[in-house]
Amino acid sequence: MKLLFDPKMETILQSIKNKDKTVKEIAEELDEKPSRLYYPIQKLVSTGLIEVSEEKKKGNLIEKYYTSRHLFDDEEMMHVEGDLAIRNSDFLLSMVLLSLNRGITLLKGDLDGNTTAQETEKSRAVYSEYDASLTSSEWRQVNEEIRRIIRDRDNVNNQDKTEYTFSILSYEKESKPTE
Repeated sequence: MKLLFDPKMETILQSIKNKDKTVKEIAEELDEKPSRLYYPIQKLVSTGLIEVSEEKKKGNLIEKYYTSRHLFDDEEMMHVEGDLAIRNSDFLLSMVLLSLNRGITLLKGDLDGNTTAQETEKSRAVYSEYDASLTSSEWRQVNEEIRRIIRDRDNVNNQDKTEYTFSILSYEKESKPTE
């Protein structure tokens, strides 16, 4: 369980989503010793969250290249669904909690006034909640439309961009108990 809540796991997944890398290359990018990444990487491989994409023989050693590309769709959004999500539910939930915690921490800083004078003009996190009555099909369409809007805006060329993370969780409200 300690491994599942390690933020290092997320940085490993992000590091190899666009380019396959060896443990040494990942370690260099994360400013980490390769020996400290072997166990987390093997754990990610055993759960199917990363894959060995290629093996190259270098002298007497076999160098493995790892990828998490299969978790991301063409729009760079992570998708862990179906059997993979079920097999890795603890890891998936910890990833969601880590992502939400980053946003909550920024929101708390904004609300506590822990921003510099330059940052007081803009918030770093926004919380919104909306209720809607939809069919299951409409609900799926709304979620897809949100992803499409974000993807389309991300593709607009603008030099003055800031990167944002959208953690969108939509869920069915609990039904009221019957009397």
